[in-house]
Parts: sequence; structure tokens; C-alpha cells
Amino acid sequence: MSDQIDKLRKIIGNIPIRKVEIPEEQNLNNIYIAQGENGILQLLDMPTEMEEVTEVERTPLPVLLNDSLAEIQDIETAQQKFHEDKNIEKQEEKSPQIETVHEGKLRMKAENNIYYVLGTLSQDLSSMRITLMVEERHTGRKERTKLDLYEREIVKVVSIQFGELYNQSPEQIEADLLLLTDLLEQYREKQLQESKPGFREKRIQAAITPENQKKAVEFLRQPGLLQNIDNLIEQAGVVGEENTRKLLFVIASTYKMNYPLHALVQGTSGSGKSHLINTIGQCFPPEDVMSMTRVTSKSFYHYSHEELVNKLILIQDYDGLDEEAQYAFRELQSAGTVSSSTTYKDRFGNLTSTVKTVKSHFSSLLATTKAEVYYDNMSRSVILGVDESDRQTQKIIEHQNSKLAGISDYREERKAAEFLQNCIRCIKPMEVVNPYADKVRLPIEAKMLRRLNNHYQAFVKQITILHQYQRNKDNQGRIIAEPEDLKIACDILFDAIMLKVDDLDSSLRQFFDRMKAHVRHIAQGKPTEYQFTQRDIRLALNASKATCFRYMEDLELLEYIQRTGGYANRGFKYKIVFWDDMEKIRIKVKAQLNAQLETLNQPAVHSSSNPMNHQNPHEHGENSTAVQQFKSMHSNSNQTPS
Repeated sequence: MSDQIDKLRKIIGNIPIRKVEIPEEQNLNNIYIAQGENGILQLLDMPTEMEEVTEVERTPLPVLLNDSLAEIQDIETAQQKFHEDKNIEKQEEKSPQIETVHEGKLRMKAENNIYYVLGTLSQDLSSMRITLMVEERHTGRKERTKLDLYEREIVKVVSIQFGELYNQSPEQIEADLLLLTDLLEQYREKQLQESKPGFREKRIQAAITPENQKKAVEFLRQPGLLQNIDNLIEQAGVVGEENTRKLLFVIASTYKMNYPLHALVQGTSGSGKSHLINTIGQCFPPEDVMSMTRVTSKSFYHYSHEELVNKLILIQDYDGLDEEAQYAFRELQSAGTVSSSTTYKDRFGNLTSTVKTVKSHFSSLLATTKAEVYYDNMSRSVILGVDESDRQTQKIIEHQNSKLAGISDYREERKAAEFLQNCIRCIKPMEVVNPYADKVRLPIEAKMLRRLNNHYQAFVKQITILHQYQRNKDNQGRIIAEPEDLKIACDILFDAIMLKVDDLDSSLRQFFDRMKAHVRHIAQGKPTEYQFTQRDIRLALNASKATCFRYMEDLELLEYIQRTGGYANRGFKYKIVFWDDMEKIRIKVKAQLNAQLETLNQPAVHSSSNPMNHQNPHEHGENSTAVQQFKSMHSNSNQTPS
């Protein structure tokens, strides 16, 4: 025995050695079979069956070499760390805490057991009904029950039951359950506080490093800013749509400004509407963008008070909004607030009425496949159309193939988008004064001219704000718009203005122009007499049956085509009866706007006359002639085409 102790002493050093005496006719194997691991642990913990071998401590230690001393030092370091870990575990056991395993499982570690609370806590503060799982630490045995921790008698009964099952003290288990009750109360109070709208933290603004800020400001100071931004948008993933993508970017950038704008992108299914607005949205700070694919009828009424302030909202499919959701969104766009009268129960259970108000200040990009949107919704947005030409289709296919072939680098797209995000973070809301606001008059024949003029003036202000590092300021700190801003606004907004002039929406206009070109090609000099069927047009234009049928119905309703014969079972025949020439009208309107823009370099003269005179050009002789010429284009547009 002493030889074995000496060998052990060489390994463990000057550490007290104790021995345990096993009862007669017993061994460790029998004890383990009868009582398990718990029986072995109880045998080791019984002080009456332990005695210290004192004579071993007086045994002189042998002289060791340097290598042996190093090994002993490593062993002592490991032992010291082991004891430190044990002390930490004991401290944790002395002060148990609630740990979140996942959303539906909480855990508290006690000295002998681990207590799990399964499911979600009831928010009724008058009770604490839980599903409890108790796991014994030594054996891993688990027992489950349901109880209300606020029922003291039930807690005592459960403590006695678990004490008998685990051979533990019921008083200790009851103390653990009382501590669990206190911790669950604190956890529930924290949940209630976080669920209150007033507790929500303020929006966290992403920090921009001084280096990135310097690069962004240098970029914003460069000449040809809008063209440089357009190049970055193309690099970010928007192929083609040169004018549309600049227009959408400028509209989206108004979300923090005094006059936010909204855009509605129309196009057929699969034409790339969602890709267009999503890519533009990626060019703005993510903390300011809200993307929605579905909106319920009452969801806009339940946002917090200022949750929709200074936001860019993307709605992937505006067709999915029902009438009530569209009404709420319309009010948020124009009025800036939406209010609802609701009832709630106070702390005494009485029903009380209150008015909940949601404040808003945002710009929005919407996508829709409908040719005709509700009139009141269309007037609040700038209407845009997706380019559905074969040339644009070829550009998109080439871009897709280049990405799949590894020619286009996704990291470059991400880099361009992040740089534009930093540029937007450097753009600050500022007041703008436009001394040339009464110098440009939009076509009087445009639909919804009052709001269209408001959109145009706000668009000019936003162009000036984007150039805030290049523009002068007046004595009041306001940015002064320059003639260049109005020219840029007219160029970018021109297609949207023409959509307000045209009777047809963008998709229908493209279909009708292609149909006219086809009829001219095969009519052999007599296009006004040529008759065709829907099948002829569908095959010639490679359009789907449903799309072609819908467009033909719309054109017939607007009296652009006329049904001349045929049968329902064999197909009706049509001919074109109104040969409008929108290209000539576009040239005329463009010339009219350019003529007004050429006079902007003259000194601005402020007049005290009616500020709305520019919307009634009949009062001015110079513009009266232009309007008469514009009207003559419409009156002569149904002549036989050459």
C-alpha cells in the first residue's frame, strides 16, 4: 500500500490523499448496480467513511529533474484552473438566472436540478401558469407537470412529489420554485415594457466613416452629377431604362425632404417592374427602406406614431392592396397622417375609446400590372412605364448571361450600391428657392395638371438638393435653383409628362404603336382599309392571348380601333380608325418646353400677379399660339397616315 502511495505522490505532488472504506461484502460494482452513479457519489461524500492518511504527508519528496519539475508545474497550473472553474460554477449555482434556450423554452440552473419552463408565459399578471420540466443534474432524469406558481399549496404538493421522486429535500425544491417565480416575474415585466410603443428604441442611423464621407462629398461636387449617378445605378444592376432609372432615383431620394414624391411603375407581368424598384431601393440606406409584398387592410393604422417618418417604401405589387388599404395609403401620401378611433380595456376592465394617429413622411415606389389604376391614386404618383421593346429584352438577356458566365462581378454591383448609400447619407434636407418657377409652363392638355405641376416643381427642388454642394445659398440659408436644374428636370420628367398627355397608358401605347407599324407593313399602302383579327395581331406581335384580348378591348373602348365584322366562333375583324401620331406630339411638346427653357438665363423678374397664371396660358399671346398649335396636332392626328 505504501509503495502505491509513493508512486501516486510522485505524480500528484503535495496533495492530501484520502481513502474510503467500503462496507463488508460490498464492492463498487455492486453499489453501482444497486444505486447507480448517485450511490457512488453519496459514498464519496460521506465524511464518516473518509479518513486522511496523515503519514503520507510526512513522506519526503524525491528529487526531480528539470523536466519533471516542469511537468509538475503544468499539473499544478491545471489543478489551479480546475479549482477556479469549480468556484465559478459554485458562484453561478448560488445565484441562478433565467436563460433563454429559444423562444418557447426558458431555463434556470439550481444546485441539484435544472428547471425548464416550456411554451410562452401568460401576459395575465394575476397568474403564473407554466409547463414545468425538472431535470436532475446527476442522473439526467426528467419529470414534467403543469402548475400555477402563484398557488402556494400546489407548489408545496409538487415540491413533495419531486422530492420523493429524486430522493431530495422538498424544502430545497420549494425554495427553487419560489426563486423561479421571482425570476419569471422579472422576465415577464421586461417583456411587457419592451412591447410598449414608447419603449421602442429610436432608429439607429448607420455610421459613415470620415474617409467614405469625404469620397461621397467629392463625388457630389463633380460636374455632371446626375449622369455619374446614372452610371452607378447601371453598375448596380439596372440594365437599360436610362431615363426611368434616373427618375426613380430622384423620386426615391425625396423621402427625407420637405416634398416627398411617389412613383407608380406600370408594366405587364415579367417585364421587370419589381427588379427595377428593388435595385433602386438597394441604392439607399437599408435602415431607411421598407419593402412590402403584402399589405393587409388595417395594417397602416397600427404602426407606431412616427414609424413611417423619413422612410422609402417599396410595394412589390400594388394590385394586392384592397380598397381600404389603398385608401389608408392614399391618406398617408397626401395628408401625412391617418387616424382611427378604437376601443380598449383599461386596468379596471372598462371599455374606453381613443383616437390613434399614425404620422407619415415618406416617398414610395410602387409596381402594378393594371393598365388603369384608381384615378385618385394615380393623381398622387408620377406614372412610369417599363420599356417592353425587343431591344430592351435583348439587353436584359445579355446582362443575365454575363452574370452567369462570370463576366459581371456581383461585388462591383454591391460596391456601387453601397457608395450611393453613402452619398444619400451625405445629402441633407434643405429649403430651396426657385426664382424660375413661373418661367416654365406644362402643356395645358395634360391630365391632372394641378398635381402634375406640383410634382414638377417638387422634382426641380430635389434636383437642386442633390446638387447642394454645387449651388449657392441666399441670406436665409436656402439653396438657389439654377436654370440647369429646370432643364435636367424637364429632360428626366418628360416621359412622365407625356403619359399624362396621352390617352393610353405605357404598355397599351407600346402595343398600339407596334400594331400600327405591323399594319402599315402589310397593308400595301392602304392601312386605313386593312382589316385584321386578334389572332393576326397576337401572332405578329408575339403576345399572349389574354394580353392581346385585354389590349384590343381597351383600344376598342377608347375608339382607336373598330369592329367591322366576323363571328364570335371564328373571330371578329377590326380596323384602325384613329391614327394618332404621338411622336409628332412629343416633338411639339419638347420644342415648346425647350423654347421656355432657353429664356431662363435672363434675370428673374418677380411679379405680384396671380401665381397660377402659368397654368392658364390663354391669357398670354405668346403661349396662346403654342396652345393652338398643340391642339391642331390632336385635331389633325386622325388623318390618313402616309
